Amino acid sequence: LIIPIMLNLSASQWVVARIVYGMLASCAFAGVCSNLALALVSYRTPSLRSSCDILIGLCALLDGIHQFGPLIQFQVLFGDGEIDNFTCSMLQLLPEMTLFGECACVLSIGIERLTAVVYFAWILVFSFYPAYLMIAYFEPGRHICSVPAPFHGDSGEKWVRALTAVNSTTAVTYCVVAVAISKRAGVSPAMRQAFRCVFIVMVVDVGGWALCNGFLTIAFALDVSAETQFILLWVAGIFVNFGLAAKASIYYTVSSEYRLAFKSLFYRLVGKTMITRNKSTAPVKKQLRMSSWTFSA
Repeated sequence: LIIPIMLNLSASQWVVARIVYGMLASCAFAGVCSNLALALVSYRTPSLRSSCDILIGLCALLDGIHQFGPLIQFQVLFGDGEIDNFTCSMLQLLPEMTLFGECACVLSIGIERLTAVVYFAWILVFSFYPAYLMIAYFEPGRHICSVPAPFHGDSGEKWVRALTAVNSTTAVTYCVVAVAISKRAGVSPAMRQAFRCVFIVMVVDVGGWALCNGFLTIAFALDVSAETQFILLWVAGIFVNFGLAAKASIYYTVSSEYRLAFKSLFYRLVGKTMITRNKSTAPVKKQLRMSSWTFSA
């Protein structure tokens, strides 16, 4: 899979590209909001303190940061969007690292279900792999700063292979855990529900990556221009960002514990806002009552 270099798009190709990017950016923005909300819920809820819950919160935080990556390209809505490769690499460094960290985190949740061990070191090491690729294969030039853009030369292929490998391993791990839980009689209903929730999240997450890779493999096998390939990269990105953005809603829908945590945090935040507003308007109301009493007298 070769990541195309941006060339010259025609006027009609720019229209299509901007429409596709608008859809991609909408999914990414929704993902930033929903995943950071899930991370906040995990952090603020005392009952969500198991190793699995901590990993879920960490995955959500990494997802939220990664999904800033597609938003960096917003310049294409107003111009050609090309920026210096070094600037692009600096802007995309943290989103790229958190992308790999998130993939490692999802795999770690599956492994944690097997071994009850939290692999934060593994997540950290894997997060630095894209930084290594960006530095080792850096080439000066100008690009539209898409998520794959910082990976120059052969690093693009290595980037795709690493993500494919970890997502494939994740799918296999979750399937093994699912079989183990289904055959084990002593597993509690709460444990089954918890794994059912993270399994659905895994299917949506890894499924988004699988659709992305499959779509690009088929699309790039066709005889199309580099400009069309570039637009297809954005189309493929919609699958990934939609899957990432859906995580919080899946936890809210499937898990009663997370649904309660979301509602509890929302009510606390709304309650604090109401109390603050009441305190700020109390002197005004008191002054109005005194003014009314004075006028009546």
